[in-house]
Amino acid sequence: MLHRKGSQASQSLNSTTSQLCNFRRRPAPFLQRTCYQQGRQHTRAAAASRAQMAESKRANLLVVASPASPELEVLKRLPSTVNVVATGQTLKDFHALTPEQWASIDVLLNCGVGALAGKKTDIQEFWPLLSGLKWMHSASAGLEHLLFPELVQSPVVLTNAKGVYSHSLAEYTLMAAKWFAMDMPRLLKDKQAAKWAPFDVEELRGKTLGIIGYGDIGRACGRLARAFKMRVVALRRRTELSEEEKASKELDHIYPPPSLNTLMAVSDYVVAATPYTEQTHKLVSASAIAAMKPTGVFINVGRGKCVDEEALIAALQQGKIRGAALDVFYTEPLPADSPLWGLDNVLMSPHCADRTKEFQFESLEFFLRNMDSYLSGEPLQNICDKNSGY
Repeated sequence: MLHRKGSQASQSLNSTTSQLCNFRRRPAPFLQRTCYQQGRQHTRAAAASRAQMAESKRANLLVVASPASPELEVLKRLPSTVNVVATGQTLKDFHALTPEQWASIDVLLNCGVGALAGKKTDIQEFWPLLSGLKWMHSASAGLEHLLFPELVQSPVVLTNAKGVYSHSLAEYTLMAAKWFAMDMPRLLKDKQAAKWAPFDVEELRGKTLGIIGYGDIGRACGRLARAFKMRVVALRRRTELSEEEKASKELDHIYPPPSLNTLMAVSDYVVAATPYTEQTHKLVSASAIAAMKPTGVFINVGRGKCVDEEALIAALQQGKIRGAALDVFYTEPLPADSPLWGLDNVLMSPHCADRTKEFQFESLEFFLRNMDSYLSGEPLQNICDKNSGY
């Protein structure tokens, strides 16, 4: 009822605003003030309505992370109607909870980094106790280390932090492209040898960035590439452009998945930004890598298992492609005997390109906004397809 009243108020305000302000000549000052005042009144009314709805619903939250996780500070700003039942990582940490408390939990937050993070095996162990769970949120974007059969088959809604990490990964992608355009390995060698040897460098302007997986991360990469005046092509299942994409002109072309090798062949830089699922396992195959230009650069900010790493290493060793920039690997941590460590034409980072000082705090800020939606009965953002794995 409150929502319908808010909608009627909005329609009424729009009608009034239109009548007052839709003149050929500049409206009189008192009319401008009237529009402004009514707009502010409507905004306050809408905010009050949301607050009233939020107060009418309560939530019992289980936080699966080490209490030492610094980003948990953000949860102090949860609404008063949210009761944090407990915080911990293992069933042993929650030994004091009664069956009634377990049954009362309707929201689970899985967060933390590294040793401080909640683990799939631990959640799976106490999953049978969560009989009242309705919503589970993951503070990371990838789901391959979280999904288990009981969760996938349950009616529990799963959301993730998609979008929180996109800009930092886009910055990494364009940094990596510029790294090779400037031939940074050569510059670093010359610097170490105190060698002054000017040479011609390349611009990114006019080059083609191919994006494998045009989700939130892929779109962020494409938009930043546009700032460098690059041509942008992408691979995804839906090949038609949305109205927003047409208006923004962010893409030059979309290829369907069977045309991956074509995308690889036309691109000067290729970035993989796909989640890991059964369907994306070694998606970037030996044949796809073989289709790249000899001057091509491969960048991976998605998942290491989406790439045939052995084929990539062979192409790099044999000079079949110019280079690679890798933030993710088939096996993590990367084994000490991996040939990648010794290749000068590889830029590597230990899966930390999105690990900014703020990233986990921003992830929990998103959770707070989603919690507001949950309490007010509005749709949750970033609902995942548990069967598809993203």
